[in-house]
Amino acid sequence: MSTQDTKKRSPVVAIMGHVDHGKSTLLDYIRSTNIVDGEAGGITQHISTYEVSLEDGNRITFLDTPGHAAFDNMRHRGGTIADIAILIVSAEDGVKMQTKHAIEVIKKNNIPYLVAINKIDKPNANPEKVKTDLLEVGIYVEGYGGDVPFNLISAKKGTGVDELLESLILIAEMEEMTGESQKLATGYVVESHRDPKEGISATMVIKNGSIKKGQFVVVDDSITPTRMLRDFTGKDLKQAQFSSPIQLVGFNKIPSVGSRFATFETKKDAEQAISEFKEIEQELCDTIGIMQVPDGVALIPVILKTDVAGTGEAIAEQIEKMTTDDVIFKIIKQGTGSINESDVKLALCDPNTIIVGFHVEEESSIKNVNDYDTLDIQRFDIIYKLTEWLEELYEERRIKKEVDTVQGQLKVLKVFSSQQGQTLVGGSIVQGTISKNDICKIIRKDEVVAHGKIIALQQGKQSTERVTDIGTECGIMIETKSSIEERDIIETFIKEIK
Repeated sequence: MSTQDTKKRSPVVAIMGHVDHGKSTLLDYIRSTNIVDGEAGGITQHISTYEVSLEDGNRITFLDTPGHAAFDNMRHRGGTIADIAILIVSAEDGVKMQTKHAIEVIKKNNIPYLVAINKIDKPNANPEKVKTDLLEVGIYVEGYGGDVPFNLISAKKGTGVDELLESLILIAEMEEMTGESQKLATGYVVESHRDPKEGISATMVIKNGSIKKGQFVVVDDSITPTRMLRDFTGKDLKQAQFSSPIQLVGFNKIPSVGSRFATFETKKDAEQAISEFKEIEQELCDTIGIMQVPDGVALIPVILKTDVAGTGEAIAEQIEKMTTDDVIFKIIKQGTGSINESDVKLALCDPNTIIVGFHVEEESSIKNVNDYDTLDIQRFDIIYKLTEWLEELYEERRIKKEVDTVQGQLKVLKVFSSQQGQTLVGGSIVQGTISKNDICKIIRKDEVVAHGKIIALQQGKQSTERVTDIGTECGIMIETKSSIEERDIIETFIKEIK
């Protein structure tokens, strides 16, 4: 990547959550208060992506589209349209069915996210209960045993929305999102439709590079000139760059939503890309497409090029020996000679694919391949350097698992009272330390029946922050929506990624 051309890129954000929890209200409030003067009135009904400009000069692109659509795995390249997710949860209703689905999608795609607890202005609002509900589905917000940031907001009144936008910018800065304006634009199709008057158009988000009039855009096997290039308000553009939402009109067939688009300087180059796409589709079915791996296991397809066949066989054997229960290395193509354009185009079918060269060069023709920022080509001349890099890649790609580390256990001897989601019990320390504000599991007959949080702790007649020593008796107040019974085990823990 050229450091001279590398610039900070504004984030692309999708809001996800249960119906009626305030997604549309939040988007409407942000749009009405932050879109540049004179732009909002021009937004047409079918535009589902727009850009807002904040007072501090930062910009954010929002996807006004079903959350799962913004995060589903993209075809032919992988990745997602959105950089960051907002999980919105009603302070009145808490976690619902679609909330759980949104959480699954966010975790599956490993996207940075924050929680927006909405409707805090409502009479029945209970943000603390929402945090406890989130514990039940594996979301540990700040102050509740985790580091997931959250904001309390009222989308209807605008309360806390500025702080929410600041949190988004902070996450974007931590992720160090960048783009290169001199490269030809690449990105994703957010929406496509056929207009009776204008023909086929698509709404897209540029993830890297720039686009201008006089070029051509390809999505799978559909093509359009950039003659009718517009911004998200429908206003004509001469050019646009990374993170911007755009409209293009004039496709010869409807592009698939979620597919990647690429930009080319000439129609000949664009048509060549379509031809290659069709060839790659078949090759992909014969290689990467047929490989299945269990959930929680990372697959790393490898294209291996070496100077001589014997070396290639030895290295291929070494690479596949690195396969474990956590990571599978799979040689999908092996050959001798320089790394060529065919190798590159096959690698682009799956963003997890790596190209490894040993004592070989790259052909000059691959420098003409359009910008694909997931392309990973590594060349080596020393075998142990190759091995070291693969070991680093193994650790990087290994799917990290959340592990609950037990802090302490208490056996419930007596249940004193239970009301409004809070239960007072007396018990005896079985192991470790029990501390105020710990998150906990309620275990009954060796099964976890609920989660909660310790909100008060008493030893003797004195309030305390923690109780230690096996056999020590104490009283604890637990915030949980489930009942607690005598002989239950209260197990406190912290969430760790290993």
